[in-house]
Amino acid sequence: MRLNKIILFLAFATAISSCTGPSPRKVVAQTWLNVNLVTAHYSPKFFTELRERKANNNITVYKDNAVTKGTAVEYVTQNVIGPLDEALKKVERLPVENDTKALIQASLEVFRYSREVFENDYLAIARSIDEKQPEDAIETAVDELFAKHDGAIQTRLDRLDSYAIPYAEKHNIPIQK
Repeated sequence: MRLNKIILFLAFATAISSCTGPSPRKVVAQTWLNVNLVTAHYSPKFFTELRERKANNNITVYKDNAVTKGTAVEYVTQNVIGPLDEALKKVERLPVENDTKALIQASLEVFRYSREVFENDYLAIARSIDEKQPEDAIETAVDELFAKHDGAIQTRLDRLDSYAIPYAEKHNIPIQK
């Protein structure tokens, strides 16, 4: 009889603990703070630095658990798209609750749109850098990229802020605006 009570208690405790979702802090970190993976790379300066690295033969990537020389395409794939994919997966795995639904959706929009920009435009420019295309052609492609996407990225970031800041404040999570 006593063993049955212990088993019942353990089953109940397991059920209760599995029902709790991520903490509000974790939700803010994964939906809002991890967007720095986008904003840190979404800049014309990124391409200036990438071209300098290429010119100095200083692009490094990880292959077979070792640091080695790489291409601009490999660098963008590994250092921009890879971490963004991981952050996107974390947001996709968050349980949607009434007070997190809009926040999660806004975060997904930022990550998915940015991923598309990085996979298409960034990789195309990285290929041009690897192929040693003329600097003016690369600079024009960079200018066109930001002229095309700045408004859409900023709109998505502003929308995310409009949900993330009140959510953080509601849950007493200190933030810098």
